[in-house]
Parts: sequence; C-alpha cells; structure tokens
Amino acid sequence: MLKVTALSLLSALALSAAAQTPATDTSKSQTLNTVQVTGWSNGQKGNQLNIARSVGTLTTADFHRNTGLSLENSLNQLPGVLMQSRSAFGGQRISIRGYGNNTNFNGQGVQVLLNNIPITDATGTTILDDIDFSTLGKVEVIKGPASSLYGAGVAGVVNLYTMKPQPGQTRFVHENTLGSYGLWRNNTRIETAGEHSALIFNYGHQESNGFRKHSASRKDYAQMSGDFYVNEKSTISTYFAYANSHEELAGEMDSARLYSKQNWSDPDYLVNNSKVDIESFRGGVTSDYKINDHFSNLSTAFFSAYTLNSPFARGLTSTQAFTFGGRSGFVYTSGPADKIHGIIGAQFEKTLSFNKSYNLTGGVLGGIRGDLQNASMSYNVFTEWKFTLPQQWVLTAGGSLNFTEFGITDMLTNSANPTHANAGGTRSFPAVFMPRLSLLKMLSDHVSVYADVSRGYTPPAIGNVVIAATGKVNTGLKPESGFQYEIGTKGDLFNRKLSYQLALFDLDIRNKFVTQTVTGTPTYTFYVNAGRQQDIGAELSLSYLLIDNKDNAVTLLRPFATYTWSNFKYKDFMSDNNHNANTVNYSNNWVAGVAKNVVNLGIDLQTKPGFYAYLSYRYNGAVPYTFDNLHYAKAYSLLNGKIGYRNQLGAHFSLDVYAGADNMTSSTYYTFLFYSGNLAGTTDPHFIPMPYKATGYGGAKLAYIF
Repeated sequence: MLKVTALSLLSALALSAAAQTPATDTSKSQTLNTVQVTGWSNGQKGNQLNIARSVGTLTTADFHRNTGLSLENSLNQLPGVLMQSRSAFGGQRISIRGYGNNTNFNGQGVQVLLNNIPITDATGTTILDDIDFSTLGKVEVIKGPASSLYGAGVAGVVNLYTMKPQPGQTRFVHENTLGSYGLWRNNTRIETAGEHSALIFNYGHQESNGFRKHSASRKDYAQMSGDFYVNEKSTISTYFAYANSHEELAGEMDSARLYSKQNWSDPDYLVNNSKVDIESFRGGVTSDYKINDHFSNLSTAFFSAYTLNSPFARGLTSTQAFTFGGRSGFVYTSGPADKIHGIIGAQFEKTLSFNKSYNLTGGVLGGIRGDLQNASMSYNVFTEWKFTLPQQWVLTAGGSLNFTEFGITDMLTNSANPTHANAGGTRSFPAVFMPRLSLLKMLSDHVSVYADVSRGYTPPAIGNVVIAATGKVNTGLKPESGFQYEIGTKGDLFNRKLSYQLALFDLDIRNKFVTQTVTGTPTYTFYVNAGRQQDIGAELSLSYLLIDNKDNAVTLLRPFATYTWSNFKYKDFMSDNNHNANTVNYSNNWVAGVAKNVVNLGIDLQTKPGFYAYLSYRYNGAVPYTFDNLHYAKAYSLLNGKIGYRNQLGAHFSLDVYAGADNMTSSTYYTFLFYSGNLAGTTDPHFIPMPYKATGYGGAKLAYIF
C-alpha cells in the first residue's frame, strides 16, 4: 500500500495528472475548475480556482464528443484558441488570442509539449503531422506568454499528455472507426497498470481518400509510454513513438470557387504530385525524484528525428532534422499547506537540420537551388514562486532569461558557384528577460479573482536570419515581444453545478515581422520589424451539471458554452520599412485571421443503461484575410453530433459502439485560411475547404479485461 501511494504522489507531481484521466474513463463528470492542472508552478493542488491565469483544459470526455482523430474539433471549443490544418490530418497551425497566425504554414509563437517533451524545435517551428491525437488523455492550453516556465513564445503553451491505463487492470483494446471519403482508423492497444508500473503499447493505422482530388492521407503510428515505480522517492516515465505520415496537397482555392462549392484542386499541385511525407521517431525519459519533504527534482531528456519530403506547386524541399535536449527543475514545497511553492530550472534544446530545395516544374525535377546545414540552439533558466498569503491571497512571481543562437552553412558556396550569394551566417540574439507577476484572491472556497501581467517573445525563424539574395546576415531583425495584462474570475456555484471562467485581457505585441521588397536585379524580399498589434478581448466558459447522479436513468446532463470576443487591431503597422509612396499603412485595421465573435454551445447526455448522446454547435464570425481588410471569409455555423452505447459486458469485456456526423447542416467553411497584405489585382487562393456536405462516421471499441 505504501508503494502504491508513493507512486501516485510522485506521478502527480510529474506527468501523470493525465493519469487522473484513464484511457477508458469518459463517463466521469468534471466541472471546468475541478480538472487538475499539471505544472511545476501549481503544485499538487493545481485546480483552476487557485491558478492566476487562463488555462484551458480538455480531457477524454471532450475528445469523446467526436472521432478523436483530429484535435481541431476539441481544441477549438476552448475560447481564444484556433487550430487549422492545411491537409486532411496535417499542416496544423495553432493561434492563441490572435497570435501564431503570422505564418501561413507551421505555427510560431506557440510552444507545444507532449509528456514534457518539446514538440516545438529550437527554431521555434512546430510540426504536428506525426502526433497521434487519438492516444491523448489530456490537453492543457496556457493562454498568453508563459516564458517564466517555458521560454520563448508570445501566444502561450499547449501541453499534450497521453492516456493512462486503468489502475490495477490489464486490458487488450481494439477499435475501428469508418467514415465518409474512405476514412478508416484502427487502434490496437495493450494497457496494464500494476503495483510497480503502468504501461501502454499502441499501434494505429489511419487512412482517408479526402473529398477533393489529391487530398488523401495515410498514417501509421507506434507508441509506448510507461511510468515505473523505482522506490518511495523515485519514479521514471518514458515515451517513445514512431510515425510515418503521408498527406497529399490539393492546393488552396479562391473565394469564388469556395462559395460556389466547387470540388477543385490546383493543377500546379497535381502535376507536381504535391504532398508532405514525414517519417519520425521521438523519445523521452523523465525522472521524478523526491529529495526530502521539501525538495524534489523533475528532469526530462528528449530527442526527436525526422525526414520530410515535400513536392509543392513551385518546387521540392527535402529536410532531415535531429533535435535533442533536456529540461530540469528543482521544486520546493514548504509543507503540507503549500504556503510556498517554487521552482528553479533550465531547459536546453538544439536542432540540427539539413535542408535542400530543388526546382520542380510540370512534375520534372530541376536543379538544386538550396543546400543549407542549420544549427539552432535555444536555452533558458527560469524560476517561478507561488506564495499563499493571509486572507486567502496568492502571489505568484517569476521570470526567465532566454538565449537563442542560429548558425547556417551554405553548401552551395563553393568554387562551382562563383556568383552564388552565400546564404550562410550566424546570429546570436541578446539575452532576454521575461517576467511574470500575478495576484489571486479566493473570495470563498468556490470563487476566485485574479490579475496577471506577463511578458513573452518570439525569435524570428532561422530562414530569416540571412537575406538569401544578398548573402548578408539580417542583423536588424529583432524578436517579436508582447506584454499581456489579464484580469479574471473563476467559480463553482450552486453546489458546484454551475462552473464558470471569465478572462479579460490586453495583449500588446511589438516588432511584428513583415516582408519588405527591394527592387532591382534581382528583386527580393526579406523580413523587417514594422508593426505593432494590440489584442483586447474577453473569454467566457460556462458549464452546468443539470443532472449528475449515477443512480438516475439519466446519469449526466451537462450543457456548456464558450464565447470569445476579439477586438484585435493593428497599431502603427506598416507594409514595410521603406516609408515611401508604396508603403501601406494598415494601422487601426482588424487583425487578419481572427473572427470578432466565436460561440460554442453543446450538451452531453449519458444514461444508466449505457446510451449516450453529444451535440455541439459552433458559430465563427466573418474573418478578414488581408491586412487591408478589403476581403473577408464569410461567417459560418457548424452542428456536430454523436450517439453511442458504452457498457461493461460481464467480468471481462467492455464495449463502446458509436455513430456521428459533422457539419450536419452542410455549411460552407474552411479548414485553413491563408493571409496576405492585399490581393494587388490577383485572384485570392486563400482557402483550404472542408466538405460541402455533412460527413458521417461510426465505429466500435471492444476491450478484454484480463
């Protein structure tokens, strides 16, 4: 019994707050504020009420409302968060509070971690094509700068956690999901949790034909995660995963084709067989060691490697990359009452990549046009302290010192290319200190109010360090930086039936990156700092447990709602730094890619016999997709639903059968929206469309309990 208790306590301090959400537990009701938030700064009592910032959480109950194969439907129900994809199951971009949409490809400004292993590499780039979302047990989203614990990133942090097995059980699970446009997903999994270990082995195969020509997807995943009890003071957690991902690209279309519901694919993408192929391996080992009653250490060593091959409409890129590093923090807790809780730690990450690009026209491979060997390093030291004061006041203070270094070697700079501009160079950015200060007051055991001030920064991508056309280091380019001011309140009222979170914020971002054109021979573009963006907004989450009684015929009836209001505008924002007649002033325009109003509504129903039903509705307001605000994507509404039956069959079997549909009203909408300054007399291929009619799916999960 002592060993089991020690394992539970140590795991809770490390990664296994996700263990509170077992692989098959979707019936347990939880309010917005009772879901435990994992994190060094929160201690073992990290529920939402005593955390002085906005943190969105998703559990298996949220993933179970849809297929769980793609994270968008679940993540986009959190206010202030938007996830989009350039292909059926790849090319994801996450923006938080209007930040992270400054790139049309893989996002920057958002840190993503999986079981404490950074997915975001040392260049600041996040690729999610090879993440198996179907094996997640929990997601946490820290909104706004979290540099005092996680380093760079103005937008915030997304923490992903894999599912955990049911305690004291060994299970064999097999699940199949079938759906529209040839969707098929298979998961075969072994779960076991005993006195000294908890293990999951999962293999998954997934494929889809896509609804447009040349938009198919195929993926294979293999994953092992485990927690191992060493002794009363130590646990070890491991994660290893392999993925092979194939995503075909059909290209973006203009608004005329989208809103006339054309099933069109870009011929330039088709002739080049455009796609993104990624093969990757990722692993990490986390040690959680209790030094004494007051001190503990949590350390993670990690690595990842991938190959990426991507023919696109105007060329081909080939990348091999290897990332390694570690995170370590010493945690101090004053005692059982947790009057003082703090951490001092550091993180180091290095990415080595080999990037080649070729001409590709009409499906015929041409000559090489780029051959770069890149080395990127990011490292920081951080500390954050939480003080519980008299009269139920809580003060949190912290900060981090951050370093970023880029090095590029241009392998085409040789005697065979005497006129080639050397695209190699090095750039070390000055150390940046990012502080955070917050104050929280518990008005009662069920209601809190807080104020938080934090600063974050985002270094430029490594590709912007050198101006390729001139071979000169872009020394004038500064990182983007932002201050966020947030006030909010959280509560569980009416005997904890009504749960709410309300946040008001002002995120002021400076030194925004924009492209600047230099005319001549050759004409080229490079990045400069030419803008400021001010994001003022409000986020509200509501959840009400109308029924929560396992003895009733209806055991759970839970309506919920979220609302996001975004008053995001450009301030002193120019098209470039030329300051001439061609420079366009975008100041006071709405920020591209952000809807002013977004509403999510839903209801969860579960019954004692095992039948369940979920219904969700989303309204997404009109969105400008050019900085001049002359072009908008139309508002749209989505209605999704799912029904099923889940129950235990005797002593050894459990069954879950289900069927669902997305976009049941056949709305016209998009899964990805590209941005630009203006259209300048051209067409507007800015949209990756979703199917124009309702899509369905169904499946079954059978588990044998040994």
